Amino acid sequence: MNFWISNRLAILLAGMVVAGLAGAWAAGAAQDKHEVTRMTEKMQTACVGRFLVDMPEEARIELTRARVDGFNLSTFNESDEEFSLRLAQRETDLRAVPDRLGGDNNLESVKEVKTRHGLSGRIYVHGRSVQEGTRAKGLELEHYRHEGVEIEALLHGAGISIDITATNYDAEFINELPRLVEKVVPNPDNRIPTEPGFCIERAYIRDPLPAEQGETVMMFAFLPSRPDIEFKMISAAGITPPSEGLLARGAVSDARLPPGDRERGLRLRAEPRTNNGLDGEELIERYTEENDAIVYSFWWELGGTDDNVLAPYITFKMDTGMSRNGPIPTSLSEGAAIQLWEMISSSFRIRPIAQRPTADSKAVPVALGVYAYAGQACPQSGWWESSDGGNGIAVLGGQRQYIKQGDQ
Repeated sequence: MNFWISNRLAILLAGMVVAGLAGAWAAGAAQDKHEVTRMTEKMQTACVGRFLVDMPEEARIELTRARVDGFNLSTFNESDEEFSLRLAQRETDLRAVPDRLGGDNNLESVKEVKTRHGLSGRIYVHGRSVQEGTRAKGLELEHYRHEGVEIEALLHGAGISIDITATNYDAEFINELPRLVEKVVPNPDNRIPTEPGFCIERAYIRDPLPAEQGETVMMFAFLPSRPDIEFKMISAAGITPPSEGLLARGAVSDARLPPGDRERGLRLRAEPRTNNGLDGEELIERYTEENDAIVYSFWWELGGTDDNVLAPYITFKMDTGMSRNGPIPTSLSEGAAIQLWEMISSSFRIRPIAQRPTADSKAVPVALGVYAYAGQACPQSGWWESSDGGNGIAVLGGQRQYIKQGDQ
């Protein structure tokens, strides 16, 4: 009899413990969801490339690894005095380097820059390299020669500096850099532009930017109140879309895992998902790490096209349980983490732009001899010549340039 009573008491106590733990878990989950609601009451909007996404007001957002037409772009805060000193030091350093033949012609050209968007600085062409030889072309051998240069624009305005650089750039296309420089608009407060263009950190590049120029930018975001949660986004136009979508690649990756690792993971969602007219795929997984930390991976991907800047390859991720010392338990319950992901990812959208008046298709052709002033829209596509060139005065991009109708 005493044994039966003891056994019943033990079962009762165990049940009370389980019920207590379940209640505590439920209370914690509810508190987490309330915390997500609180942290998303006030949001900030980030412009990433040609898209907008709403993040919690507390989020620290970084745009990095911007690239357009083979040029890397980086921006940072710098005073006028600091920029002037750096510019002078850079030119001194470049002149001190011997050219490929051991001579003193490493720095081939220096051009002053002053744009209508308030940027000034210099463009340097240096470090020319030559590769030549013979290669097979069918049954014959052909001679090839490639000349590459290092080219960079160091720009400053509105309290920020913008460096645009490329190495081993085809020497035949060095005029692409001055054209790109003219399109860069400083944006130190990261305001949302109203005109067409591509957002990077502290600046944006005005259109036109054809898809083949390969514009790319990355976003990283962190939440100080939840340091284990990290966001990452990549926007890349002009690249060949993946041959398989996110869901197909995820299935193949999971199938290749050893049985033990496969058992640690669980797919919570794997299906197509449309965000504001953008048809992508979503994959949400829970994984138990070897230290028993439960972490989550949220992933939305847009396969994109290679010929449309408004439909590039996009990958947007939220990972939990992140730390410098390896995986740690996710700081939010599963339901709260999903709630946070859905609120942020559902805000992803194409940035709206102010509509420009369209030209009348039956407009009378512009007569020869017409002048257009800097800052005005070009009245007709064609070859235009600057009246300011000559007599030792350099014109950014060349005195004679092909300009499309509507460009400024």
